[in-house]
Amino acid sequence: MLEKCTGLNDSQQEQLTGAVMVFMDIVKKTDLNPMQLKSIKTLSLWWKIYPDLKPWNALRWLWQEGIAVPHSQSGYRAWRRFSHGSNSESAKNASLHPKKWLEICEEQNVFETAFEADRLSAAFSGEGSHAGLAGVCGNLPDCDNCELSLECHWYAAEGNSEKMAIEEKIQRNKISTADIPELMQWLLSSNPEEAKALQNSLNAEAPLKDWSRKRLRELENQQPLDSNLILRLKALREMCRNYGIEKLKPQDQFNSSREIFNHFHQQLERQKQEQFIIVLLDNKHRYLAEEDVTKGILNKSLVHPREVFASAIEHRAAALICVHNHPSGDPEPSQEDLSITKRLVEVGKLVGIPVLDHVIVGGDNYTSFADKGLL
Repeated sequence: MLEKCTGLNDSQQEQLTGAVMVFMDIVKKTDLNPMQLKSIKTLSLWWKIYPDLKPWNALRWLWQEGIAVPHSQSGYRAWRRFSHGSNSESAKNASLHPKKWLEICEEQNVFETAFEADRLSAAFSGEGSHAGLAGVCGNLPDCDNCELSLECHWYAAEGNSEKMAIEEKIQRNKISTADIPELMQWLLSSNPEEAKALQNSLNAEAPLKDWSRKRLRELENQQPLDSNLILRLKALREMCRNYGIEKLKPQDQFNSSREIFNHFHQQLERQKQEQFIIVLLDNKHRYLAEEDVTKGILNKSLVHPREVFASAIEHRAAALICVHNHPSGDPEPSQEDLSITKRLVEVGKLVGIPVLDHVIVGGDNYTSFADKGLL
């Protein structure tokens, strides 16, 4: 058989030989009797077949072949979380080996079989969600809707978040600004070398923002040719940038200048030129549409009432809001801003489409003409 496997190198042939010999030993000792196949003694042989510390795969394969053996790794994780307040995934932790889970299922006296105990734990962990079972103790525990939360060690052990692993902080909604560098390493690094390089390159004061082209190049030069760490880093930053840029829907409303700022902040803060936007509203001040009027240095000729109100009339708007940015980061209105706004307000009164506000975005701050009584 091995002679026919021409594509295998010496190491792979040796590994395959070992697996075949173990399998033949299992056949000899059990005669493929299902009751003997799922004994812990025989399973220890199955685990030798699976390399790279993947013993759970053996259990899942046996289950797929019709052997009723406990095999739910997520169920075991939920049980550990409930009974010990722990969900450590450390590969070096021997207690995470499925042998321990089999022993627990065998020793319990609530269910008739170990397999039944495993299936309930699997459902509890959300493993059966595809079958309509509402598990509450998956990767993101839903403790508020868990009937066992008062007896749960993990729920009770809020503990000191400084000592928590980053995975547990995510699950407990404990991520703070100080955790962002570690969170970025957890998300982006696929090996220790990448993690170390990223850690050395991060600016802890501004881990997501302080990435000039020069710093990105320096980090890229530390990576092998096949690494895509830089692409993953840029993808993460783009996700963060676009998180706040959500399209408004008809019937949406702004209830304050802060809401206007929050909506346009991400869109405008990185623009290198001034961009003037109008938000068109119906007679109940609900969102109709938004239009880019101009981009560049704002002046009376670029922001002309004709362009602003032509669009408003076309959409049959009953009111509008003006929004623009200051690339300098200073949101205070210039004389040109005051003059343009005054002119738009006057024309709005003439055509019956009032200007409700003009919000200037500058960096992480803003100025509202309405709030300051400048309209």
